[in-house]
Amino acid sequence: MAAKRYGPHDWIVAAMAALAEGGIEAVRIEKLARRLNTSKGSFYWHFADRPALLTAVLDFWEAEGTSLVISSADTIENPAERMRAVVDAALIATEQGIDVARTESALRAWAAEEPVVAQRIARVDERRIAYLAEILELTGYDSTSAKRLGTGIYFALLGLYDVRRYAPPLAVDHAFHALVKGIVTSAPQK
Repeated sequence: MAAKRYGPHDWIVAAMAALAEGGIEAVRIEKLARRLNTSKGSFYWHFADRPALLTAVLDFWEAEGTSLVISSADTIENPAERMRAVVDAALIATEQGIDVARTESALRAWAAEEPVVAQRIARVDERRIAYLAEILELTGYDSTSAKRLGTGIYFALLGLYDVRRYAPPLAVDHAFHALVKGIVTSAPQK
């Protein structure tokens, strides 16, 4: 039986899983090679070094957790349904075997230690908040209120992610759904 060949995506997913489980220090080439049961040579076939992998991890996180969600939701015309689709996507517990809440928390912990990563995370956070605000404007809120409420929704989601890590029974998705639905249905009529 031939050995499994690992592509860049496999290494990125393994790195994301390691990040979620043990923080940025857990993302080490040798540890990832053991995790994948392969050699470090396989890694160097796809990436120049660890920083290149870490950049690819951030790219993957942004593409999968932001760009893909937005492009998918943009196909939905009704703003309330669009918001529901975004919320449903945000509440997925695991993606490709990776714990989403732990990954989001680990990324922010990494950002607290690394200014370049902090800038990248902040840019993505701003994009996510702007998209929530855009949807809220479509429901009838003025731009100032939409931005404020979009920010609140986003921070509530990040809080939910944190609670999922240490007190899963308290992290009830339906409470977050109810919060967002209440905001959407309370929009001023145009």
